[in-house]
Amino acid sequence: MAFVLILGLGSAARTEGAVTSLPDPARGKALAERLCTNCHLVSDRQTKAVADVPSFAAIANKPDQTEGAVMARIVMPMHPMPVIPITKPELEDVSAYIMSLRGE
Repeated sequence: MAFVLILGLGSAARTEGAVTSLPDPARGKALAERLCTNCHLVSDRQTKAVADVPSFAAIANKPDQTEGAVMARIVMPMHPMPVIPITKPELEDVSAYIMSLRGE
């Protein structure tokens, strides 16, 4: 009986929105809209960006692009991109959002 109760509690915890460490493109989009729109075209809702700065869709569609490569570029930016204060989960979310634009 105790075994059944433990299994029941464990499955209830998982189905009620347990904390996950999976990257969330929706959170990444919201974060990018706050941090990156001064230079990049982040989404189709945005109407202007800095000339010669790639859009997020262009970044996603580079040949052989990966989330890891996107994260590396954010963590170790090349001029003129500034250093962005971002946590690892936020970095993963932004990268997941960028890669969700691939093929659009």
